[in-house]
Amino acid sequence: MKSTFALTTISHHLSRTGEFGLYCTVEESVESLLRSSESVGLSLPGNLQITDFTELRTENQDMDYLRFTERMCEHFKAEQGDNFSCFVLDSLGAIYSLTEVDVNMRKKMFAFFDALRRMNLFVIIITERQYGDHAEHQGNEGFLADGIINLSLDRRNGRLVRTLQIEKMRHTRHIMDKQAMEPTTNGMTIMGPLIE
Repeated sequence: MKSTFALTTISHHLSRTGEFGLYCTVEESVESLLRSSESVGLSLPGNLQITDFTELRTENQDMDYLRFTERMCEHFKAEQGDNFSCFVLDSLGAIYSLTEVDVNMRKKMFAFFDALRRMNLFVIIITERQYGDHAEHQGNEGFLADGIINLSLDRRNGRLVRTLQIEKMRHTRHIMDKQAMEPTTNGMTIMGPLIE
């Protein structure tokens, strides 16, 4: 659901604007992402590049993946200029599993988020958390992020309903109600607020 939501969001944006976007997957293969997109009828635009770290993971155990990701974005910014407008990292938890987490992690995450902001990118960073937990992990990314969108499942009338809830959207008035989501022929679609 998280990957499909991010792919839907970035694909619709790129289709409307003609800009360039980068989707970086750390654990899921490109083929799997393409199958997920097809299963909900989502057509990925040609101006979206999907980069797969899964092969790098087996070959480069000691790589600084945060720095590598930052350099990759810098490369595409230099190549595409302002046309490179959006980036998805799927997922931060996978990056953490490959990174030595130490007392400097908050500084590293601040530098990473700051670098992405300086590139003026619209960024979606996927991460996982347990229900009820705060939106920060080793690097306190919940405080660094401009927005937090929680995707989850709710049990309603004997069935599971996919939900979206905006927990934080800096400098923006937004609703806090849970919204029902469904996969449609055009990707993930918000159906409206859940009714108690």
